[in-house]
Amino acid sequence: MNPNANISVFASIFLILSCFFSTVSLGQKINPTSEEEYNFGTVGYKIQLQTKLPLKPGYRIVDYGIYEEPDRTVSFKGLFRDGESSPCAIIMVYTKDKFPPEYFCLPTQDAPRELWDRYFNSLKVISDNQVSQLRFMSYGLSRTLMRLAENGFSAK
Repeated sequence: MNPNANISVFASIFLILSCFFSTVSLGQKINPTSEEEYNFGTVGYKIQLQTKLPLKPGYRIVDYGIYEEPDRTVSFKGLFRDGESSPCAIIMVYTKDKFPPEYFCLPTQDAPRELWDRYFNSLKVISDNQVSQLRFMSYGLSRTLMRLAENGFSAK
């Protein structure tokens, strides 16, 4: 099978899991992910961690879990607006030994199509093994989804 076809299949499966994760974790109707929130998830969160600045007022981050293998990790963080019980975005951080972390942002299901397109395009990462990376991220996303399902989709 063509390696690019494998990548496309895994990227498609990963996007479907991401949509499902975004859909089921949003029990409360909230405003869609904004451009600013999406940009925070892909760039601003990294800057905030590096500079040790406080989180922007009006938001909080909930840790959804981290999944590890000896040479890589994937973690998920819910970005919440104050007063809301559902995330306005989910930040996924993929780290592989000897490489800087990669940040991805899953927008709400009803976010503008452009944000979902940007998320999908961000999955075309430059990696020594894209299929392996996408499979691992899918695994972490699946484990997080099941943990949330077991807790009634609350951010416990």
